[in-house]
Amino acid sequence: MSPDGNLLDLHTVEFKRLLPGPIELAWDYLTKPDLLKTWFADVTLEPRVGGDVTVRFSEDTCGGHTAGVNGTVREFRPPHVVAFTWFQLRREPDGSITPSDEGEVRFELSEKGEKVLLTLLHSRLPTAELSSHSAGWHSYLDNLESRIRGQGSIDYMATFGQVHPRYLERIAALQRSGAA
Repeated sequence: MSPDGNLLDLHTVEFKRLLPGPIELAWDYLTKPDLLKTWFADVTLEPRVGGDVTVRFSEDTCGGHTAGVNGTVREFRPPHVVAFTWFQLRREPDGSITPSDEGEVRFELSEKGEKVLLTLLHSRLPTAELSSHSAGWHSYLDNLESRIRGQGSIDYMATFGQVHPRYLERIAALQRSGAA
């Protein structure tokens, strides 16, 4: 299974990763603030449909480029699915912060023997943000895999720098093919 995200169109990226089980452990890494912070960001998530989601990125990932993310939980089915809207908080030149609707993120877990298949789908992304989000999720999921296997954190920015050009190339190819 390739660690690369599959660009389904110019607004959607999907990742599939096989993680160590049990499913409850993977679920905890997706929903528990203390574990989310080890591989992703400082996340507050109300574990119910309609609950608030707040994401605050650290400076050593993409914290210098965004004021964070706000969202609303759209689906919550432990230990299988958590999905939420993604409103990126963009810093404007005047210092104000503007929310930008950048789609929906959906994590789905399914048992595969002793392992757990994680499917991450980020849909309804603005095309201009697709490469950055794809490379970002790729890097965060590499970090998740490393953490859940007990191997510690990866260098997020180094991984992002390695994979971002691949996503830019694939998006350009999609655009040349006339994909919407």
